[in-house]
Amino acid sequence: MRVARAIGLGAVLAFLFRPEVPRYRAERRLGAASAAFEYVIDRPTEVQGAPAILDRITDAALAAASDLPGDTRGWTLAGSCQLVNGNADRALDYYREALAIEERAEIHLNVGRAHSLAEKRFAAEASFLRAVWISPALLRAVPKEFAGSIEAELHRMEKELAAGRLAAPPARAD
Repeated sequence: MRVARAIGLGAVLAFLFRPEVPRYRAERRLGAASAAFEYVIDRPTEVQGAPAILDRITDAALAAASDLPGDTRGWTLAGSCQLVNGNADRALDYYREALAIEERAEIHLNVGRAHSLAEKRFAAEASFLRAVWISPALLRAVPKEFAGSIEAELHRMEKELAAGRLAAPPARAD
C-alpha cells in the first residue's frame, strides 16, 4: 500500500510540475545567452566572429522567449544582440515584441538607440524621452547628442505636470 501511495504521490507531483519544466529549461538557456552576450560586449577585441555569435545568441534568446510567456527578457536580449550587430530594424521588431508584453523604461531606451542607429532622430528623441519620463535615472544612459534636449523637455514636462497642465505623458515611438 505504501508503494502504491508513493507512486501515486510521485505521479501527482510530476503532473503538477510538468508545465514548469520548459520554463526552467528556458531560464537556463536565457541565462547562458545573457552571459554570452556580456562576454562578447565586454571583450570586443578578443571575440572573433562576433556578428555570427550575436546571431546565435539572438536565436537562443528567441527560443527561450517562446517558453517564457509574459517575460520581456528574451525579446530584449534578442533586440540588444541585433542592435550591437547594427541591425536596427530587426532590433526594433524584437523590442516591440517586448513592449507588447510590458512597458519598461530600459526597453524604450534601447528603442531610442535603434532609432538613432537607423537615423530616425525624431523617433529616437521620443523614445529617449519616454524612457527618462518613466525612469529619470536613465538620463545618464541617453547618448550625449540627445541628453541636453531630453533633459530640457523632461524639466518642461515636469513643470507642466506640477501646474496641472500636462495632458498626457510622452508618446511612445516604438
